[in-house]
Amino acid sequence: MKKLLLVALLALPVEASMAADMAVKAPYRAPAPVASWTGCFVGAHVGGGWARKDYTDPLAPPVETILGFHTADGFAGGGQVGCDIQSGPWVFGIQGMAAGSDLKATHLALGDFYTTSIPWFATLTARLGYAVQPDLLFYVRGGAAWVRDRETKVDLVTGLLEGTANVTRTGWTVGAGAEYLFAPNWSVFGEYGYMDFGTSRIGYVTPDVPPAFFPLDIRQSVHTVRVGVNYRFNLAGPVVARY
Repeated sequence: MKKLLLVALLALPVEASMAADMAVKAPYRAPAPVASWTGCFVGAHVGGGWARKDYTDPLAPPVETILGFHTADGFAGGGQVGCDIQSGPWVFGIQGMAAGSDLKATHLALGDFYTTSIPWFATLTARLGYAVQPDLLFYVRGGAAWVRDRETKVDLVTGLLEGTANVTRTGWTVGAGAEYLFAPNWSVFGEYGYMDFGTSRIGYVTPDVPPAFFPLDIRQSVHTVRVGVNYRFNLAGPVVARY
C-alpha cells in the first residue's frame, strides 16, 4: 500500500508538466462580415453641368445658315434610385436619375439674341462596376437620357421677342465614377456624365396672333459632374467570409 502511494505521489509532477505543455485551444471567433453591394438604394446628389448648343437656320441663305453657339452652365441637383447585384468582385445594376438645374446661356448672332434655359434632365442607365476593395467600387454606366429645353430668340435692335420653343429631347448617355461604403447601409459617390442629343429641328412659335412657326436646327450635348449619397437596402445581408 505504501509503495502504491509513493508511486502516485511521484507521478503528480509529471502529469502536471504534461498538462502545462498541452496547447490551449483559442476561443471561437465568428468571421467578420464583408460588405455586399447587392440590394437597392435611394439617394440624393448635387453638382453642376454645362451644355454646348450649336444653332443653324435650315431656311436661310448659305452665308446666313450658321447662327453661332453658346455653352449653358450652372447648378444641378436631384435624386436617384436603383438596384445592384454582386457576383464576386463584379457589380451589375440599373439606376434612374433626375435633376433640376439652372443651366443658362445667351449669344448674339446676325442681329438676334439666342437664349437657352435647361430646367431639368434625367437618365435611365445600366451600370457595370468592379469592387477593388469590398467597400470601394469603380464603375461605368450607359443608357438613355432626356433634357428639357426652353429657347428664345430676341431682336437686338427692337428688343422684341421673335420666337420661343419648349421641347423635351431624347438622347444617350455614358459616365464613370466611384462609390464608397462608409457605414452600414450608407455610401457616397462621385461621377462624371456625358449626354448627347444630336441635332434636332426645333419649331419656334412667334408671338403673333395667330402665331407663326419657324425652325432652327440645334445640336446639343451636356456634361455633368455630381457628388452624392445613397441609402442602401441590403437585400442579401452582409457576406460572411469562410475559411
